[in-house]
Formats: sequence, structure tokens, C-alpha cells
Amino acid sequence: MTYDIALYPRTPGQTWADVVAADEQDGPPIDEAALEAGVATFRRIEARLREHLTEPVEVWVAEETDGDVFGELTAPESGLQVELYDRSASVSFPVRAREDRAHFLDQVRRAVRIVATETGYEAYDPQTGRSFDGLIEEEGLSPDDLAFAAPGAPASVTAGETAVGPAGGAPAGAAALQQMDPAMLRRRSILYIVLGAILAVFAFMRFSAGETGWFVWLIAGFAAFNLLAGSMLRNLSKQAEARAAAGDGTDGATPGGPAQL
Repeated sequence: MTYDIALYPRTPGQTWADVVAADEQDGPPIDEAALEAGVATFRRIEARLREHLTEPVEVWVAEETDGDVFGELTAPESGLQVELYDRSASVSFPVRAREDRAHFLDQVRRAVRIVATETGYEAYDPQTGRSFDGLIEEEGLSPDDLAFAAPGAPASVTAGETAVGPAGGAPAGAAALQQMDPAMLRRRSILYIVLGAILAVFAFMRFSAGETGWFVWLIAGFAAFNLLAGSMLRNLSKQAEARAAAGDGTDGATPGGPAQL
């Protein structure tokens, strides 16, 4: 079983269903000029990936115009694979437990950013049917697999593995949450704060009307939880962005290019 992230050219307002349908249609044949340009793009992707991957890679590059693949890079140890086609690209990897899962998933996100930057494509997550936002939920792994880490190392945390959310549960440790994508943390913080504010207004109106039953107190508790979770995630997103700014900034989108994932 693999986790696939696809990248496509996408126009403003175009739905992902339309994007995928357009990619499935037969495109114009590849000529020598298109092959040369595609291979050049793949070589730029390859060069940047080699700077960040910590394992050996195998590379295949198209030499003839009879196919739709310009190049393919595979990291045999981790199973990470990056492919560039004539009208799309993909980043994929096998779903399995990993000792260095947090580090590996960070490399996956870097790979997606690199491909998006070099191609101008937008990333799409077929597993969720939405734009890829840096979250990676690997179905089929047990909770023990998802939290698997080397002795003494913090458990990795990605989408679906934290218990912070409107439904309640124990918050994950701040150090683990900081490993998540800053943009995703920011979006979640806004969602929780807005939901908390709506619930707080509802509870206030019920209290003002003289209602003090258990349901109103439950709503008030959910409101407080969401507001606290949103505030915490907002602070963590700022810390993560500060760390990213302090590190190398070469993976971000170029001016006018796709937003950083």
C-alpha cells in the first residue's frame, strides 16, 4: 500500500475533479522540445532532492518521446519515489512503521514543495480529495505503529494522530505538535477559535435566558476547549514558522509561484 500525492497544473477556481478528469484525457504527443524541457525540469528537481535526502537514490530519465514520463527518482531504503510526467507529477511512498517517521515525513513534504516550486503545479491528496496541506494520514497502521520512535526520541505526530480537536481528547505534547506543518497548524487554530467563539456565544445566550442545564454547561465546556486548543495551535504555528525561517529557506515557493505547503 502506498501513499500518493499528485501534482497538477490548476487554474483559479478549477475543481480538483475537473483537474483530475483533464489529466486523464489524452494530451498532445511529446516532441523533442517538450522532452528536453521536461528532462531539464526533472534534473532540477533531482538536484534539489539530492541536497535534502539522506539516503542513496536511483534515477531514470527518459531519452525518447514514446512515453509520458520525463524522469523518476527512487530512494530504495525508504521507498520514497518522485515521478515527473508530461502534464503532472507525483510523490509517493509505502505505508509502513518507521523509526524515523517524523524525519521521513518531513522529507516527503520537502519533496512535494520542491516539485511544486520547479513545476508550478499544485499538490493534491487523492486520499482526502483535497489540496495537500502537509497532513499525511497513513491508514492501516496501528496506533503503536504511528507513535513508533527510537528509544529516547519523541513520537512523531501527523494528521489524525493528535488528540487535539473539537471532539476532545488529550492534547499531544508541544514538542511533537511543533513537527507539524505551520500552515496546517495555523488553519486548525483558526477553525478551533471560530468554532469555540460560536459555541461560546450560544452558551452565553442560553445562560442569559436562564438555562443552566447540563447541555448548556457541556456546550460551554466545548467552547472553552476549542478556544484553548486554537490559542495553543496558533502559538505553535508561530514557533514552527520561526524555526523554518531560521533554517534554510530554499524550499519555499518562489515569488509568484505556488504557496509553501
